[in-house]
Amino acid sequence: MIVKTKSGEIEGAKEDLYYSFKGIPHAEPPIGKNRWLAPKPIKPWSDVKSCKEFGSICPQNELVYEQEATADYETGSNQSEDCLTLNVWTSELDSNKPVLVWIHGGAYFLGSGADCLSDSGDICRDGKYVVVSMNYRLACFGFLRLIDLTDGKIPSTGNEALLDQVEALKWIQANISSFGGDPNNVTLIGQSAGGHSIGTLLAMPDAKGLFHKAIVCDGGSETIQPKEEANRLALKLLNECNIDPSDVDAINSLSTEDLKAFDAKMQDPNHPYTQDLDFATQAHAKPCVDGIHIPDQPLNLIRAGSAKDVSVILGTSDSEAFGYDEIYPGLREWNVDQAIEFEMRDWLRKSKFLKISEKSAREDVKKLFDAYEVHLSSNEMDSSPAECFLKINGHKWFWVSTIRLAEALSKNSKNVYNYNWTFPGPHGSPYHGSSLPFFLDYVDSEVGKQMCGENESVRKLSAIINKIVDNFLTSGNPNKSDDVPVWPTYDDSMESLLFAETIETIKDFNSSLRKTWDQVEEKIPGNL
Repeated sequence: MIVKTKSGEIEGAKEDLYYSFKGIPHAEPPIGKNRWLAPKPIKPWSDVKSCKEFGSICPQNELVYEQEATADYETGSNQSEDCLTLNVWTSELDSNKPVLVWIHGGAYFLGSGADCLSDSGDICRDGKYVVVSMNYRLACFGFLRLIDLTDGKIPSTGNEALLDQVEALKWIQANISSFGGDPNNVTLIGQSAGGHSIGTLLAMPDAKGLFHKAIVCDGGSETIQPKEEANRLALKLLNECNIDPSDVDAINSLSTEDLKAFDAKMQDPNHPYTQDLDFATQAHAKPCVDGIHIPDQPLNLIRAGSAKDVSVILGTSDSEAFGYDEIYPGLREWNVDQAIEFEMRDWLRKSKFLKISEKSAREDVKKLFDAYEVHLSSNEMDSSPAECFLKINGHKWFWVSTIRLAEALSKNSKNVYNYNWTFPGPHGSPYHGSSLPFFLDYVDSEVGKQMCGENESVRKLSAIINKIVDNFLTSGNPNKSDDVPVWPTYDDSMESLLFAETIETIKDFNSSLRKTWDQVEEKIPGNL
């Protein structure tokens, strides 16, 4: 099957009930002098380009730890800096269907557009939507800020990966009608770093008007570091490689393996680099407030109305850090003092940059541990120091930032829908990513069965969420039909939908914990 795009003709594959087009270039390759630059629009080609296989993924390392929630990332040999491709699945070419765009997660250093969607025909098989996924640059390939260190000779702002996503969305606007998609009805869905990406795209002027709805699973808008932090990370890389910032030729000559080796150190939570207290946050390649593409903290921009026309579903699992034991050696043997000391490493960074005393930071950490011990005990759950530590970190990384994003969005929109996920999986507590197979409709796949289990309650919940997603993609309102639970909009009443053994509306989920975080965050801005 051949389709004509604005850049040239491409040939895809005809499956049983749908067409697939894989490895479509959506920008010029970010190689050579383009390595750390903003993506450039793809140049036209004359021959028919074969698009039947996934493109190369951005260079990345194997996980330094293993855990169920992220075990399906593909980090194999098909890696190249020439990685800016996207994939399209559609059941009809002559149509005008809603478009669902998947932005993969992976902590900004893992993953590709093939993750979770290696067979996206499962989603579009019933003919309701056109599905798109994309690759974007990762880690030091996509988040390395060099503009200041090189006096503008390498003008990378540190947000090139997000600009890759924007360029893909521009490609969708220009071309998706050729695949049967409606460019005026585009919904983003992302999980983890993909969800955080969406939280930032909602604030970015560059992305305005390129999408109309969003589903944010386990994400938020609080991973944005100050540009000073991004500068420190870039300088650490150059020092590691014995390169002076003025030596632009040497910087441009860094090999792919050099950058991967540095990234490997940054992704290891127990490496000395990531515990460097000269950083206000754990040293990690991620977006920054660059003053250009991201002019302010995303939450500030969203509160000011940057996303007022976008309908958003967003939520988290209640045990986001379930299964993360291997990241923290000896975690299960910690007493409460050891757990507090480990958590203090993060808070000492914050206290240093915010002029907060170590005593005050320690009081806040102790306040959190006390609150979580009471919460877990009162709910007849494991309240050990290890469990309190994991719960605090899962909530710190995802739940709190999701609440802050919902609060910011609701300042200017009546189309914000928050959920909390406690529906149990085969391992008990739902963990990071547990809701995704339901929202992307792959509970029947092998990965989906491992994550969700196989029973009637899973199938029933999947059917309900399919209807919710259908309603939302079509109208921006999950309540469009009468055969789904009523989902209240998120506002000052803090009502959300609780997906548990049953589905119910709940007000101010985990109220006591939220109030504790409110007290602590009076001193700790959301960007740190």
